[in-house]
Amino acid sequence: MTRLLLTCFLVTGLGALVGVLPYTHMYLDWHYLLRVPPQVWRLLLNFTFIGSPSFGYLIRLIWLVQYGGQYERAKFAHSAADAATMLLFGMASLLLLDLALPPARIGFHGLSLLYMLVYAWSRANPTAQVSFMGLLTLPGLYLPGVFVAMDLLQGQSVAAPLLGIAAGHLYYFLTEVYPLTSGRHIIQTPQWLARAISRWGLGAVPIQQVNPVNPSDHAFRAFTGSGRRLAG
Repeated sequence: MTRLLLTCFLVTGLGALVGVLPYTHMYLDWHYLLRVPPQVWRLLLNFTFIGSPSFGYLIRLIWLVQYGGQYERAKFAHSAADAATMLLFGMASLLLLDLALPPARIGFHGLSLLYMLVYAWSRANPTAQVSFMGLLTLPGLYLPGVFVAMDLLQGQSVAAPLLGIAAGHLYYFLTEVYPLTSGRHIIQTPQWLARAISRWGLGAVPIQQVNPVNPSDHAFRAFTGSGRRLAG
């Protein structure tokens, strides 16, 4: 999941930079899906773009590798199909929000997917200590909120982050909270998806020294590192 998103963000970002892959062909606009023939690729490609290469773009790729990779290795170490289910659930949720709420129509939802992963990591690691440039250390639970606040301070729109957090919270509630209170699991990996991923040779996520799901005894840094544990 993390490697797939990283590859997509790199390909589309570099492609847009050199003009090989214009972003105008990727953004989501429901009017294009009502045309004949419908431009159905926009339903997928809008999730693959988070912008052209820049400092902010690089920082977000680091977030993806650090927090998305950590969450995937801990949560889905034995099932790539479950990781794919999470990704598909997030995409479906964001498409429904985009369709139902005009303010949610932001064109691209790649950044929303990234924030969904950051939120999922924060819920799985609520007490992990996160260091922000060595100046401030906070529990992991507050990580998404800090990132949103930083976007606000830089004058950037927070629509995509908030949509991602909403999708992440919905996934967390349906997979962690609701099953504990009701004994029912609403989100389950379809057998056809598990079989397909197994046939493709993607049955498990490489563990690579998986850290605990809640590494509260370690410090993470928000802007440095490769996604593995950093000394702090």
